Amino acid sequence: SSSPPPPPPPVEPVGPAAFALFLRSRFSLANSLYGMYVLSGAASFPVPSGSGGGGGPGGGLSAFTTFGAVPVSGKNFYNLLAAGEVVLLFPGGVREAFKRKNEDYKLFWPSKPEFIRMAVRHGATIVPFAAVGAEDGIDIVADSDDIARLPFGLGDGAIRRSKAVPAARAVDTRVTEDGDAEELFVQPICVPKAPQRYYFKFGRPIETAGLHAEGFSKDEEKVRAMYGDVRREVEDGIDWLLRKRTEDPFGDTLTRGVWEAASGGKQAPTFNP
Repeated sequence: SSSPPPPPPPVEPVGPAAFALFLRSRFSLANSLYGMYVLSGAASFPVPSGSGGGGGPGGGLSAFTTFGAVPVSGKNFYNLLAAGEVVLLFPGGVREAFKRKNEDYKLFWPSKPEFIRMAVRHGATIVPFAAVGAEDGIDIVADSDDIARLPFGLGDGAIRRSKAVPAARAVDTRVTEDGDAEELFVQPICVPKAPQRYYFKFGRPIETAGLHAEGFSKDEEKVRAMYGDVRREVEDGIDWLLRKRTEDPFGDTLTRGVWEAASGGKQAPTFNP
């Protein structure tokens, strides 16, 4: 008999930003919800028929279904939590991943508390998460606004292809209610800089077990207050990391590389939290 296939390699978030939440239900199987997809650690998680493809240049889900990917939707998000899986959620989606110039480490979450009621419904534990380093590794030469202005139909073509990608939200309240720019699946043109060190911080876990039975989700004020708490935890985590990394004696790429080479590949220490 043939041996079972090797497990898929780990999945890492794409895009220059990585601000997230872990929502844990019952088990500890990692999934990732960001941009246009939910990446499920369970390769057998069903992809609904007619759910569409898309996902950027080239389109199609084939590159993602290797990892058990399913398109982002409220139904799929519900099913993941109902299955007891851990979901890695990026509320800023494509708008946050494909940022414009001078938007480093800025969140683009909708004012509408989209995921709170879903987390409460399943009694999930919300763990705010911040990451710093990725956005310092690139210079954005042309963002989606610049690309849209390209002559000879190039800009119009890029925007047209972007709009053909299935959207995660039927109505993006960041545009309709918050006055933010439209979410476009147009990758900015970037110039890489020296690789930067990445720093991560997990915030205070927010428990929701038992709140559904108490009617928590019916109280709009409480729902918005929890949403605000989660966002503040992420923003505070970003600010803390940006401040503390200045204390890292091996924050410089060259210094860190020399130290790690001399130590036989051992990871260089960092700041004292």
